[in-house]
Amino acid sequence: MAAVATRLEAVVARLEKIADSIAAGGSVGVSAPSAGDSKDSPKFVRAYQEFREGEAAAFIAAANAIPECAKLSIGDMAQTLYDGIGTCMQMAADCKKPDQATLMAKLKSVTELFPKAEKAAFKRGKAMNHATAFKEMLQMVNFLFVPKPRGFAEDSYTTPDTYLNKIRTAAKKMDGDEKAKQIKFADTAKALGIALKDYIKEYHAAAVSWKKDGGDAKSWTPGAGPASAGPGGPPPPPGLGPPPVITEADYKTSAKSSKPATGGMSAVFAQINKGSSQCESAEKGGATQAFKLKRVTKEMKKAMKKEPALKPKEKKAKAPKKKVKKVVKKDPSCEFRQGTWWVEHQVDNKEVSGVELKHNVYIYKSEKNVITIPGKVKSISMDGCKRTTVIFDQVISTFELVGCESCKVVCRVQVPSVAIDKSKGTQVTLSTSAAQNPPDIVTSNISETNVVLPGKNPEKDDPIEIPLPEQYLTKISGENGAWNTDTTMVSHGG
Repeated sequence: MAAVATRLEAVVARLEKIADSIAAGGSVGVSAPSAGDSKDSPKFVRAYQEFREGEAAAFIAAANAIPECAKLSIGDMAQTLYDGIGTCMQMAADCKKPDQATLMAKLKSVTELFPKAEKAAFKRGKAMNHATAFKEMLQMVNFLFVPKPRGFAEDSYTTPDTYLNKIRTAAKKMDGDEKAKQIKFADTAKALGIALKDYIKEYHAAAVSWKKDGGDAKSWTPGAGPASAGPGGPPPPPGLGPPPVITEADYKTSAKSSKPATGGMSAVFAQINKGSSQCESAEKGGATQAFKLKRVTKEMKKAMKKEPALKPKEKKAKAPKKKVKKVVKKDPSCEFRQGTWWVEHQVDNKEVSGVELKHNVYIYKSEKNVITIPGKVKSISMDGCKRTTVIFDQVISTFELVGCESCKVVCRVQVPSVAIDKSKGTQVTLSTSAAQNPPDIVTSNISETNVVLPGKNPEKDDPIEIPLPEQYLTKISGENGAWNTDTTMVSHGG
C-alpha cells in the first residue's frame, strides 16, 4: 500500500502542475522528446522513466524535506544516482554492450557518489541512519555490472531495512510535522527499493537489455544516439600525383650503368680489403706484417714463464648479481565457498553483500582499502592485511587479526571478542552501541595497538583513545622449591 500511495502522490503532483499551467492561460509546453518519453523507445526505457518520476521523485522530495538530510545532500545524491541509471538505460536502447571501462566512464558521476555516501554515513547526527540507509540503497546500481541482475536485486533491496526501521522507531518519539517527514522518508525509501527490484526482474532478469546491433557506446551522448562512422580522409591536394613506381628492371639498369667512385668511402673499403688480403697471405707475413706487429719469440715466452710479473694481469671475475624475486600480483577475488566468504587480494573498496548469520568472512592480503560487511555474521578473520579498514555491523563469535599492519577495525553494533596476534599499528573503534557491551580483547606479540571509545557525550565530545600494553614486568619471589612470579603491565606514560 505504501508503494501505491507514493506513485499516486507523484501522479497527482504532475496533474496539478498541468492544471496550473492551463489556468494561467498558457498551453502545456512540449519539450524535446527524450529516449524515455518517445513512443518508439523500448518499453524498459519508458518503464524506468515512470519509476524515476514516481517512486524516485517521491524519495528525493522526502529527503529534501528533512533539513539534516538536505545538509548531507542525500536528495542531491539520490537525484544523481537515478538520473545516471536512466541515462544508462537510454544508452542500452541505442548501443551494444560496452566493456566495463567504458561503462564506468559513462557512469562516472554515479561512481563518485560512493565515497561521498560513505563519508556522510560516518557523520554523527540526527541523519546518520538516513545517510547509512542511502549508502545501502546506492549498492543497487551494481545490477548494471553483475551477470544475473535479478538474483542480485532480490538479495540487495532489503539491505537498508535495518536503518529504515531505526528511523521509524525514532519517529515514534516525535510529534507533528517532524514525525510525518521521518515516516515518509522511510516509506518512500522502502517503496523505491521494491519498485526498482520489480523493474529489474521484469526487464533485466538475466542481463541488462543492451541493443545487440547497436552503435558504439564510447561515442554515444544522451539524446543524440551513437555516432556513425565518419567519411574517409580528405582527397590529396590538386597537382600532386601518386609517387613514381620503381620496377626491378629499372633497378638493374641503374646498377649496371653506375660507375664505382674513386674516392670517399669506396677508397676506405678498398684499403680495408687490401689489408684483409695481406692477412690471408702467409708469404707476405700474414697479419703480423699487415698490421706491423712484433713477433713473440721462444726466448720471450721462456722469460715470461720464469718471471710471472711480466704476465698480463688477469681481470677479476665480477661477483654474480643477486636475483631479485619478482612479486606476482594476484587478481582480487570475493567468492562464497563452504560457508565462508573468501575476500582475497583486494586493493579497491569492497562491500561483501549477501552475508548471513551462519557465514564466516576471511580477508587475506588486502591492501589500502575499505571493506564493509553489513548485517550479522558468525566470525571475521584478517590475515596478512596492510592499511585496510574493515567496517562491520555485528559479529556473533570473534573478530581475529593475524600478521596485519596498520589496520583499522570499526564495529557499529556489537562484537563479543577481538583477538590480535603478531600485528602492529592496529586500531579498534567501537561505536556507542558497541561500547555498551564491550568485547574481550586478547593480544599477543603486538605493538602500537589502540582502542577508540566514544566520549562522555558522543555527539559533542571527541572519542577517547586507549593504548593496549606491549611490555610487562615479572618479579620472582620465594625460596628453593617454592617460587612465585608476579607479572604486571608497564605503563605507556611517564
